[in-house]
Amino acid sequence: MSIVFRLADSQEYSSRRFPNYVENIESHFNKYKKHELIAFIKDVLRSRGVGYDAVMQMAVCITETYPFEPLIPFSNEVPESRWGKESATEFLKLLNEFYLDTDCESFFENNQDLYVMASRNFSKVFEELDVNWYRDFYGQKPKGEFRIVNGLGNGGGNYGPKILVQGNEIVYAVMGTWSVDSLGIPVYRVNDYFPTLLHEFNHSFVNHVVQKHYDDLATSGTKIFEPLKSQMESLAYGTWLTMYAEAVVRAAVLKYLKDHNYPESLIEKELNQQINSGFYWTAELVEELEKYSHNREDYPDLESYMPEIVKFFDKQSEKYDRN
Repeated sequence: MSIVFRLADSQEYSSRRFPNYVENIESHFNKYKKHELIAFIKDVLRSRGVGYDAVMQMAVCITETYPFEPLIPFSNEVPESRWGKESATEFLKLLNEFYLDTDCESFFENNQDLYVMASRNFSKVFEELDVNWYRDFYGQKPKGEFRIVNGLGNGGGNYGPKILVQGNEIVYAVMGTWSVDSLGIPVYRVNDYFPTLLHEFNHSFVNHVVQKHYDDLATSGTKIFEPLKSQMESLAYGTWLTMYAEAVVRAAVLKYLKDHNYPESLIEKELNQQINSGFYWTAELVEELEKYSHNREDYPDLESYMPEIVKFFDKQSEKYDRN
């Protein structure tokens, strides 16, 4: 998925931070940039806003091997609203043709050692993660499993899609690769990659809860988003709803670090990163999550605490009235 969107010149899938792999991609695939699939991405999908997380959502909604088929029937909401049923169906047909026309199988076979090495190098980052914290903190027992995908061509792009198939929920963290050593081998330092891994898994517990309270959050969200629009759009957050989901996820990352007694220096660094990114209320939102965490008899899950989060953002929006 990332390869075909790279061939369509999608900026978010055009990173060169892992030069060896990018060169392998270009060597094999560049001669197919005029394929019908690539034209379809450029002419149809990009105009529908299909990019960033929507691409990876499609990736987890189809079978992992050729021939690619939907894991659940496509609709106007599956794999994601930006796709639409008709466009998703046409894309999948063309993707299967592209796989054969470009001999994708030999490309993936030739790069197998690279995939194995990257996965092995990333294992120490995953070993740092306490997956039980998500169940305990959100009051929501995962219906399935966690999976990590190393996106070797994704650079600094990271995504947290999920899918529910026959009652089995699979929560993904699609992790980019943005650092290599002097030999061009991927290096996954825990301090560099762990907060992002932690972040992406949170999305699968947060996004749908924030979405449920769309109407309650709309007034404050619109008011806060407007003066921050350019800053948020530079981070690929094009709506107030996305901004709010990100806000809760970023605060939850800090709550996790606090709960696991990480060094204050790391917590402070993470907080400053959020503030510098435009999430100026993060420290106060972490305090809200502390209140939720300390009153679990009254608030058994995050969904039950959302009215308080709504009030929090209503109060934050008053500051934007004064400015």
